[in-house]
Amino acid sequence: MLKAEPLNPEAFAACVPLLRAYPFKPYAHYSRRVGEEALQKFFLARVEASIRTNANSALWIPGSGGAQGLAVWTRLAWDSQQLGIGAGRLDYLIASGDYPDQYATKEALLRAVLEACAGEGIRHLTARVHASDLSSVHLLEQYGFITVDGILTFSLDIIDAHWPPPPEGLEIRLSRPEDIEAIKAIARSSYVYDRFHSDPRIPKAVADELHAVWVENSCLGKAADAVVVAAENGRILGYVTCKIDRQAAEYLGLTIGTIVLVATAADARGRGVARAITYGALDWFRDQGVDIVEVGTQLRNIPASRLYESCGFRLVASSLSLRRWIDYA
Repeated sequence: MLKAEPLNPEAFAACVPLLRAYPFKPYAHYSRRVGEEALQKFFLARVEASIRTNANSALWIPGSGGAQGLAVWTRLAWDSQQLGIGAGRLDYLIASGDYPDQYATKEALLRAVLEACAGEGIRHLTARVHASDLSSVHLLEQYGFITVDGILTFSLDIIDAHWPPPPEGLEIRLSRPEDIEAIKAIARSSYVYDRFHSDPRIPKAVADELHAVWVENSCLGKAADAVVVAAENGRILGYVTCKIDRQAAEYLGLTIGTIVLVATAADARGRGVARAITYGALDWFRDQGVDIVEVGTQLRNIPASRLYESCGFRLVASSLSLRRWIDYA
C-alpha cells in the first residue's frame, strides 16, 4: 500500500527525476524559445524554494528510482485573514507513471494532505491545475473539490509590438496615494467571474471587500509592482495591476510581466477605457525591460478574452481552479 511521508528538504535530490518529467511546468508554452533545459532549471528552483519555505509543507512517496509522487501545500495567511477561516493552497500534486499509476499515487498523497490540513486548521483548500492534468482534475473532483474558476492565459511579445495612444481627454498614469479610495470603490463592484465570487461558501460582500483590500495592497506595492490608472477630469475610471517575474528572467533569459487585476467603473464601460489602460500597462512593462506580458481571464469572461485578443494577445494555456471545504471536529 502506498504511504505518503514528510519530505525533508535535504532529500529534494530524490525528487529531481520526477520533477524533470513533469509536463506541466510554468511557462512551458515558451519551451521552443528558451529551451527545455532552462525550463527544467527554473521549475526545479521554484519547487525547491517552495519546499524550503516555512509556510509550506511537503509529502512524498519514495519509489525505486527516486520519488514516485510529491505534494506541496501552503497555508495562506492573507487569504485566511480575508475569509475569516483557515485557507490553504495545494501547490503541487505530481506523480510518475501512466494515468492509473498517477491516480493511485496522487490519491495516497491527497488523503494525507487533507488529513494534515484538517490538523492545521485549514478549511478552505484550493488548487490550480493545468487543464490537461486529467489525473489531478479527476482525483480532486472525486475527493470533493468543486470547480470555481477556469483560467485562459494570453501572452503578448511586446518587444516589437505597437499600440495606439489613449483617447483624447483620458489620462493614463501610475496610481497615486490619493487615488486609492476611488480604486477600491471600483474593485468592490467590478468582479463577478473570479474564484472567490464563484465559491458558494464565500459571501459576495466578503469577496467584494477582499478585492478592495487586494487592490489597495497593490497600490501600496505589497501585491503588485505598479498600478496603472485611467483618469478623466481627475476622476479614476479604471485600473490595471502589474507584476514582474524576476526569477523567470534569471533562469529563462526572458523578463515576463503579468497583468493581474483589471477593472473599469460601471458607467465608464464601453468607452475603450479598459483597452487604453491595458495599453498603458504595456507601456509601463516595456519601460521596465519586460519581453513578454501575460494576462489570465476567466473562461466565462468572454468580453475580456475578446479585448485581449484584439490587443494582440494570443491564447497560450488554460487551467482550472478547484476548492475543497474541509470539515473537521
